[in-house]
Amino acid sequence: MTEPQQIVNDLQLALDQSKIEGTGGLSMDKNDFFWTIEQLSQSVNGELFGPLSEQPVRFDSVSTDTRTMQPGALYIAIKGEHFDGHRFIEEAIKQGAVAVLVSEMMETIVPAVLVEDTRIALGQFAHWHRQQMPVKTLVGITGSNGKTTTKTLLQNLFSAVGNTLATEGNLNNDFGVPRTLLNIRPEHEFAIIEMGANHPGEIEYLTLLAEPDIVLLNNASDAHIEGFGSLQGVIDTKGEIFLGLNRLHQNGVAVINTDSPGFDDWQNTLTKLSVKNVLKFGESDQADVCLKNVLSSEESIQFDLSVNGNWQTVTMPVLGKHNAMNAAACVAVCLAANLNWQQVEPGLLSFSGVAGRLQRHKLANGWLIDDSYNANPGSVRAGIDALTSLPGQVALCLGAMAELGEHTQALHEEIAAYAKQAGVNLLFVYGAATQTMPAVFGDGAKFYASHQQMIEDVKEAINHQQVNHLLIKGSRSAKMEQVVQGVLSAT
Repeated sequence: MTEPQQIVNDLQLALDQSKIEGTGGLSMDKNDFFWTIEQLSQSVNGELFGPLSEQPVRFDSVSTDTRTMQPGALYIAIKGEHFDGHRFIEEAIKQGAVAVLVSEMMETIVPAVLVEDTRIALGQFAHWHRQQMPVKTLVGITGSNGKTTTKTLLQNLFSAVGNTLATEGNLNNDFGVPRTLLNIRPEHEFAIIEMGANHPGEIEYLTLLAEPDIVLLNNASDAHIEGFGSLQGVIDTKGEIFLGLNRLHQNGVAVINTDSPGFDDWQNTLTKLSVKNVLKFGESDQADVCLKNVLSSEESIQFDLSVNGNWQTVTMPVLGKHNAMNAAACVAVCLAANLNWQQVEPGLLSFSGVAGRLQRHKLANGWLIDDSYNANPGSVRAGIDALTSLPGQVALCLGAMAELGEHTQALHEEIAAYAKQAGVNLLFVYGAATQTMPAVFGDGAKFYASHQQMIEDVKEAINHQQVNHLLIKGSRSAKMEQVVQGVLSAT
């Protein structure tokens, strides 16, 4: 059994055993919010030990890292393959931890709760806390591409009508999602929770914790295919998010993409799960929020959306047809949450994107488009489409795409062919996995073993007006933000 699936099984067993009974209420004063160690112990089926007094032990934050921990926190000692948080308990107490959650009995000068697995207990505690909070609507988001953009856009949209919490940064895994759930406070009306996965079972784990009221499955593509084995593996894993619907409330809504691989699978899954509330978005005429007539310029996209049977024309200050699709997805989520068009439209018009994702920087005769945050074949194709929609000579700087397993070379070569066919004039590639791309692309392509040499050649191409617009993209491991910084420092 794989580790993620074992964690899911352990969590499900833990949730079944802990029925969240008798744990007591939380402080609902937003100016004096806290948990008690008794609530922690009961919600995770733990054993209290260490120095206890008649005064209740309270903590107002949770941390797994002594470097960022705040005084008054609970410190959770996590064990991993290459680390053991128990080694830092003394430091945590010095930093102000008032209690600790551990999986080893030990002497401690602060109260402690002993559990079998602190990783599972973190999830249990977050799950219990989510159930205590009076949040109106919790939205869970997954997909191969666009998770962070849709999360950020939804935060923009929901914040206009109520106090909204959203996942910070890329905290979308089995550590990040519990931490985000534990950040929900009584004043939050909406919560937007991003869920990522590299292996089957991970989305199931996260959605069992979050118990979303609405789920958005944005798309499925050949991202992280190394961990899933195939596109079908991606489709099945992303579909796990539906398992969290109707667990807390019985009127959950699934929002799915008519144009994505897996659409029929997801519809069948929802039918089997008896999820009756389904909203569809996409370019298909069967979509409830239908996208048509996408037009791109150097500074914006314009498109038409059908909203409750009425067509609306929208202009957003972002690039890329895929961002029009992201907007359609977010509008569908808002409709599922009973927002109307008058509440939604201002947030669309004011959305300028996310750092590192198709962000524009002015060049002498065009734009540098920074999409360096991450990359997979689907998102690279979307970036190429946005790049080639601009007038003039265009170049792509691509760092190697990661987590593609045995398909690595073939998928990189497919991207080279796609770039050539789409009208990319120059292709600059970095990283061992990209070495065969220039041969596929042909004239105008070059492989680099260093960022600096790529930067120098890109600057020369810009100075000689061989390039008007430049897209820089790559997986996190390729560190293509260094190329962005190097090119911009000379312009």
